[in-house]
Amino acid sequence: MAQFSPDMSKEELVNQFSNKNNFFNEMSTEDAYTKIVNQYPQYKLNSEESEYAPATKGKNNLWDSLPSPIRKGYNDSIQGMSYEMATGNKRFDISDYDPGVINDLGAGVASFFAPLDFVTTVIGGGVGGAAAKSLVRKYVFKKLVKNGALKTTAGRAAIKASEFAATSGSGAGALGLYSGAADTIQQKITDGTIDVGKVVKTSAKGALLGGMTGFTNAFLTQKGANVLTKTASEVGVFGAGAPILEGEVPTPQDFVHAGGMILGIKGVNKVATTGYQKIKKFSQDVKKAEFNYEIIPEGTEGRKELYKASSETEAIARLSGEKGEKLWTDWETGKRGVVVSESPKSYQFKPFGEKTINVNRDRFANFFRSTSKTELSPKEVSTTRKSDIRAMEKELGHNSKVKETNRALLIEKTDVKKKISLDSMSEDGLIKLRDKHKLEMYTKESLKNFEKIGIKMVKPRVSMFMDKILPEKINKLFDVVRPAKNQGSVDQVRRAYIGLADTFFTDSRRVVAQSHDLMQRGGFLSDKPSSSQVNKLAEKLNISPIEVSKNYWEYLSDAVEKGIELPETIQYRSITDYLFNTAKQSGVDVSGYFDKYIPKILKENVAEEIFSDIEGLAKIIFPKSKLSKDEKVKEKLSTYQDITDLLLQAKDNPDAFIKNNKSAATFLNGIIKGQMNKFKSEKTKQGMTSLIEEGGELAYFKAMTKLQKLTYGELFRIDGNVEKKRTVNLPNNFYERDIRKLLGIYSSNVARRSAEVKNFGRKGELANVLIEKANKNDAEIIRELHHHVMGDIAYKRAYNFNPSVKNFLQKAVEWETATKIGLGTASAMNLSQFTISSALSAGYWRFGKGAYKYYTDKEFRRQVEASGADLYKYVNEMMEISAQGALSKKLVMKLTDISQFNRINSYNNILAAASARVFVDDLVAVVSGKRNILNPGQMGSKKWAKATLIKMGVDPSQIKKGKVSESTMLNVLAKFATDTQLQKNVLNDPIVLNRPTWKPFLQFKGFGYRQYNFIKETLTHDAVHYNFLPMLRLAGAGFATGAISLKAKEYMKYILSGEESYDPAKFLEADGKEIIENIAAVGAFGYIGDFMMSALDEGKTTSKALQFLATPAFVSDIDNFLNHFLPSVENDYKNYRGDFIKRLPARTLKLTGAPVFKDLAKRNWLFGETKGMKKDRLTFLRGRRKSSILDMLVKSETKKSYDQAFEDMLNWNKAYPNYPLTYTDIDINAVHKRKLQKWEKRKDI
Repeated sequence: MAQFSPDMSKEELVNQFSNKNNFFNEMSTEDAYTKIVNQYPQYKLNSEESEYAPATKGKNNLWDSLPSPIRKGYNDSIQGMSYEMATGNKRFDISDYDPGVINDLGAGVASFFAPLDFVTTVIGGGVGGAAAKSLVRKYVFKKLVKNGALKTTAGRAAIKASEFAATSGSGAGALGLYSGAADTIQQKITDGTIDVGKVVKTSAKGALLGGMTGFTNAFLTQKGANVLTKTASEVGVFGAGAPILEGEVPTPQDFVHAGGMILGIKGVNKVATTGYQKIKKFSQDVKKAEFNYEIIPEGTEGRKELYKASSETEAIARLSGEKGEKLWTDWETGKRGVVVSESPKSYQFKPFGEKTINVNRDRFANFFRSTSKTELSPKEVSTTRKSDIRAMEKELGHNSKVKETNRALLIEKTDVKKKISLDSMSEDGLIKLRDKHKLEMYTKESLKNFEKIGIKMVKPRVSMFMDKILPEKINKLFDVVRPAKNQGSVDQVRRAYIGLADTFFTDSRRVVAQSHDLMQRGGFLSDKPSSSQVNKLAEKLNISPIEVSKNYWEYLSDAVEKGIELPETIQYRSITDYLFNTAKQSGVDVSGYFDKYIPKILKENVAEEIFSDIEGLAKIIFPKSKLSKDEKVKEKLSTYQDITDLLLQAKDNPDAFIKNNKSAATFLNGIIKGQMNKFKSEKTKQGMTSLIEEGGELAYFKAMTKLQKLTYGELFRIDGNVEKKRTVNLPNNFYERDIRKLLGIYSSNVARRSAEVKNFGRKGELANVLIEKANKNDAEIIRELHHHVMGDIAYKRAYNFNPSVKNFLQKAVEWETATKIGLGTASAMNLSQFTISSALSAGYWRFGKGAYKYYTDKEFRRQVEASGADLYKYVNEMMEISAQGALSKKLVMKLTDISQFNRINSYNNILAAASARVFVDDLVAVVSGKRNILNPGQMGSKKWAKATLIKMGVDPSQIKKGKVSESTMLNVLAKFATDTQLQKNVLNDPIVLNRPTWKPFLQFKGFGYRQYNFIKETLTHDAVHYNFLPMLRLAGAGFATGAISLKAKEYMKYILSGEESYDPAKFLEADGKEIIENIAAVGAFGYIGDFMMSALDEGKTTSKALQFLATPAFVSDIDNFLNHFLPSVENDYKNYRGDFIKRLPARTLKLTGAPVFKDLAKRNWLFGETKGMKKDRLTFLRGRRKSSILDMLVKSETKKSYDQAFEDMLNWNKAYPNYPLTYTDIDINAVHKRKLQKWEKRKDI
C-alpha cells in the first residue's frame, strides 16, 4: 500500500486497503476501519485518541500489567478471539511485544490456559481418547478371538492396544476440536462469515496432526523413551506435518509454533489430570462423616495415656449405669425398688410407691437380692458372690499377691497378717471387691475396644487451598478465623478432644431435651395455671385461691417440700428422678436422694449482685495493701491480679488459705469488715451478716469466701446440685422458688455435669491428659476451648479484663444491643432468615409442611416444643461478657420484646425444628426404601439421604422399623435449630468470637460469620452428593425474599420518619449497591447490613460504611460522638448562638445510633429536626444523588443508562418532591461538564 501516515483520515486508509482487497468495499468506512485496526493494530490513526485520554499512557489494571507473551497468548487464544469477535477490539494492547523464539513459545503455551481453550482441549482430548480406546478394544478383542486366540489372551492384548489408541485418540480429539473452534472464530473476525467446509477441513487436519503426535508419544513410551525425547519428537512431527499438509516447506517458525502447541496441550492435560484427582480427593474428604473413629498408631505420643483415661472414664460410667438400672428385692419384707444412692455406711433404697429409706450396708448385703436372684438364701447369695469374684480374678490374671492386696484394701481388720480368704470378708466387703473387679474388667474391655475401633475424632479439615498451597507459617495465620474444631494441627490428640466435646454437647442436649419434654407434658412450660390447678393447690395448702393464683409456681414448690400429692408434684418428682438417675448412671458421685427435694438455687439477680460486690473487693484492697506495714501482705497482694488470684484460691479452702497466708487473710478480714456497709447490694450485706453470725476465727474473711464460692459455682461452674450437700444457708428470700425456673436451671446443670463426667471424667481427667499430651500450640487451644465447653471462661483471669474494664464493656455491649437491636430494624431483616437457613437445608416443601403440621398436629407440636429448640436467646449472647445487672438486662430484654426481635427469632427456632422433623422422616423413608413417589420431599439418592442423616445426628444403623428413637429425634431437632438459626456453638465458631476479651469488639460480627459458614457447608455437603437444589433455593427464593424484608424495613422507616424511604445504598456505585443490598436483605446478614446502612446516613461514603462494619460497634459510637456530634454542636452554637439548643434534641437522637431514634429525628416534632436541619440534610443528599446519576452516565452514555437515570430521578422526586432533580441537572451538558471535571482531576494526579 502507499505510504502510511497516522495523521491520515479513515477514508484514505480504508481506500488504500480496498484497492488491495475488494472485501473492504462491501463495508462502511467505520466497519472497515475497525476490521483493519483489529487485524493490524499498527495502522491505528491519531484521530482515534480519546479527547479525554490521560496525559500519560499506563496500565489500566493488574491484568494489563501481565508479561507481553501472556497477553499475546490470550489475544491469540479462542477466549481472546471470542472477546475480539464480541467487542471488535483485542483484549490486550501488545504494542510492547517483542517477537522471538522464547516469547513466541511462551505465548503459544499461554494461549492454551485461557478458560475456553482449557475446556476445549480437555473435552476434545477426553472424548477422542475415550472413543478410540473403546473402539480399538472391541475391534482387537473380536478380531483375535475370531482368529482362534484365547479370550484371556485376547483381552490382555485388546487392553494394551486400547491404551495405545487412547493416547493417539486423545491427541486427535484435542487438536481437532481446538483447530476447528479457533478457525471458526478467526473466519468470523476476518471475513465476517463462516465457511463450514473450511472449518471441517481445518478440524480434520488438526485431528490428523494430533493423532500423529499422539501415536509418536505412545510408540516412544512403549520403547522406554524419556520425556524430553518424546516431547522433541512430537514437536518435530507436528512442526513438519503442519506445513506439509498445506503444501509448504517447514520453516523454523513452524517448529516454534509446534513447540507452543505441544507444550500447551501437555500442560493442559497435566493440570486437568492433577486438578481432577485433587477435586476427586476433595469430594471424597467432604463426603466423609464429620466425626469418625480412628485408631491411634502404636508409638504415638499420648496414645497409652489417652486410651487408659478413656477406658477408665467409660468403665466408671458403664458400672454406674449398670448399678442404677438394677431392681432390688428386700428378702425379708418382699418390697421391690431401686437403690438411688449409696454412702460409706448405708444405701438409699426407694421401694416402688413408697418413700426412700436408708438401709445399713451389712443388712443390704445380706438380705437384698437383684431381680434374678430373689429366691436365693443369704448363704447361696454369698456363695454366688465368691464364685463371681474367683472367676473374675482368674479372667483378670490376678496372682496371689494382687489378690491379697485387693482384699486387704477392703477388709475391715487391716492389721490381719495371715492370708485373707474370701470367707473372712463381710458380705458388704464382697460386694465392694466384686465391683472393684468389675470396674477393672470393664476398663480392660474398653481398652481393647479402643485399640480395635479407635476413638471418636473430628475429621482433618478439608481444604483445597489453605493447607495445600499456602506455606505453613502463612496458613497458620488463618487459624484465628477457622472454626474452633479446625483450629490447630491435624494431630489426633487435638481432634480427639473435639470428638469428646461434640459428644459432650450431644449428651447434654439430649438430657435437656428429654427433661424439657417431661416439663412440657407436666404443664411446667405454661404461663398461667388453670383455675382447677389453683383451687386444688389452695385446698391442700389451706390458703386462699386468690393468694395462690398470685404466686402459684412458688406455692407449688412448698407443696413438693410438704409431700403433698398432686398431679403436678408427682410429675415434678418424675422429672427430678429422671435427672437424678441420669447423673448417677453417667458416673456422677451423687450425694444422696431426697423424696421432697427442691433444689436450693440462688435467684439470678441475687447471685449476680453478690458476686459483683465480691469481685469489686480487689479494686478496694489493692491501694490499701500498698499502705500495709506487713511485708508479707505487700508481697502477697502486690498487684491487682495477685489479689484476684488469691481471692479465687481462698474460696475453695479458706482454712488452708488462712494456715498458709495468715497475715494476708488477717489483712483481708479487716478490709472486708470495713467494707460491710459499703457494698452496693443489700443482698451482699444480708448474706455476709447471716454468715458472720456463725462466728469463728476471721469470720468476715470466711464469710466472704463462702459467698464467693456459692455465687461463683451457681453462675459459672455448677456441679449440677446433686454431688455436694449445701453447707451455706442464706436467708430464704435469696433462693428461687418458682418451680418452673428451678426445673429449667436444675435440668441444665445436671445435663452439663452428667455429660462432663461421662466424657471427661469426674475431675476432668481425660481433658487434662489431652492437654498434657498435645503439642504446645494445640494444648493452648484445647485448654481455652475446654473452658468455653464447660462454661466457665467468663471468670478465667487469663481470658478476661479486670472487673472495672469488664463492667464498662458490659455496659457498652448492653447499650449497643438496646440501640441497634431493640431500637433497630433487624426484626424486619430477620423475617427472611428461614430462606437461607432451615428452608435452604430442608427445602421449601418440608419447611411449609413442618409449619402446617406444627399448627395442626398436637403430637407433632409437642415433640417440636419438647426439643428445646426455642430455649436459646440471641439477646443473651449479644450481651454475654459477664453476668449482667438485673435492671439493664431487663431493659434490653424489654426493648427487644417490643421490637418483636425475640418473637421472630422464636418463630424461626420453632419452624426450624418443625422442618427438621419432616426432613428426618423423609430421609428415613429414602434410606429404608419406603419412599412415597408422590411425596416431593422423598426424592434424592440413598447415599445423600444416609450422609445427611449422619450429619444431622442420626445413626442409620439405629433406625428401627422406619423410625428413630424419641430421644434421638429430640436431639436432632435441637441440633438442627442450633445450626440453621446460627445459635452459639463454640466448636463451629472461631475461638476469638467467644473469648471475653474479644467479644465486645466483635459484637454482632459472629452472626454474619456463622451465616457464611452455614451456607458454605450446606452447599458443599449437598453438591458432593449431587444434590444441587440448595444452590437453586439460594439463588432463587432465598434472595427474592430479601426484597420483602427490605420493604418491611422501608415501611418501618416510613412510619417512624414520615418520609418515603430512599435507601442510602443508592448513593453507591452499582457494584457496591448490589453488595450492600444483598447483605442487608436476608436473615442474619440483615444485622450487619442494617448497621452498614446506618453508617451511610448523613451522606457518609462507602468506605465509611465498610469502616463501620470493621470497627467495634461501641467504638463507632464513640467516634461519632467525638468527630461528628461535638463538631456539629459547636458549629450550631457559632451560627445560631442561643438557638442552637433547638437543634440539640435531633442531634442527640441520632447520636444514639439507634435506627428508630434516627428516623424519629427526621420528623417535625419537639425532638425532631428543625426546618433548617431538614433542608440542609435533603439538599446535601440531593447533591449526592445528582452526582451518582451523572457518574453513571459518564461511564456509559447509552439509551439504557439514560433510561435508568430518568427512573432514578423520578424515584427521588417522588420521595422528596420539595427538593426535585430536573432534566437540566442530568442532560448532555451536565454530563459533559462532569466529564471535564473528572478529566481535570486525572490530569492533575
